[in-house]
Amino acid sequence: MKIPFRFYLYILTSMIIWGSSFVFTKICLQSLDPVALIWLRLFISLFILIPVVLLFYRDALTRIFQLKDLKYLGLLAVFEPFLYFLGENFSLVYLSASLVSVIVATIPIFTTVFAVFLFREKLGVINALGIALSICGTIFILLWDGSVLGSVNMRGVLLAFLAVFSATCYIIILKKLLRNYNPVALLAWQNVIGCLLFTPIFLGFSDLNAIGNSLFAVSGEEGVRLWTALLILSFFCSAIAFLFFANAIKIGGIAKSNVFSNIVPIVTFILAAIAGQEYFSPVKFLAIFIVVGGLILAQRNQVKELQFPQQWRNNRPGFRRGV
Repeated sequence: MKIPFRFYLYILTSMIIWGSSFVFTKICLQSLDPVALIWLRLFISLFILIPVVLLFYRDALTRIFQLKDLKYLGLLAVFEPFLYFLGENFSLVYLSASLVSVIVATIPIFTTVFAVFLFREKLGVINALGIALSICGTIFILLWDGSVLGSVNMRGVLLAFLAVFSATCYIIILKKLLRNYNPVALLAWQNVIGCLLFTPIFLGFSDLNAIGNSLFAVSGEEGVRLWTALLILSFFCSAIAFLFFANAIKIGGIAKSNVFSNIVPIVTFILAAIAGQEYFSPVKFLAIFIVVGGLILAQRNQVKELQFPQQWRNNRPGFRRGV
């Protein structure tokens, strides 16, 4: 079956947006602490997610979760956004945006390894070669950043791998829930639960006066820079990109959509260099390409397509009109 152009539009747009998220997060972390940034990002994202769900997915949002699935919904929100964002945002305090994006890009590798051990899926020679390439490329980037910056903060590396572990568990649980529930409704619920989980930490540990000064007392270029980055993270990275990605999955399937996630580190590196956050190094760029190539090989023929209910295939999320 020929894949329509809108699939590429949706998937490439979502990956470019997610690739930029690491850069914009670094900008926000110059003025906000990681927990405050996460809470604000999730809270603001609800202003676009909830209206979209109420307009197009009212039935999906109000659908009663089966009792046995409530624990999975809770775990879904704990792994992402709660643990994932804690790992990612705190790692960006210590590491460069491109390095964190490369580590996070290894999520498909860990998903594959989990599938081998938990579900007894077979790992081919090409898949194993791809995993080895990605690991070697990631280690090289770690060593390269260490030589350029003097050292690589291992606390940041461990926090980035916390994000990887959380996302891997999230994907496994999400695949289970997607068989019975709409992905956009799940996204709305997980962001609501995630926002509630972060609220006591935000109120207990963040300096509210400092946050208020950063958001409202800062004027001029610095204030515009902060608010622009925060709104892009909230509306585009936490909401619109997910809606686009959900559309892409419905059209092209999970396997084809996941392959495009490998361009995220490339996008991050280019944008970080443009923003002046990193020095553009051809050697590091080549290493990122090695990681991406390994990721593509590691995922080859590994992801089974998920069969969605017929009503979902007839009613794609996000853009019912004109699609």
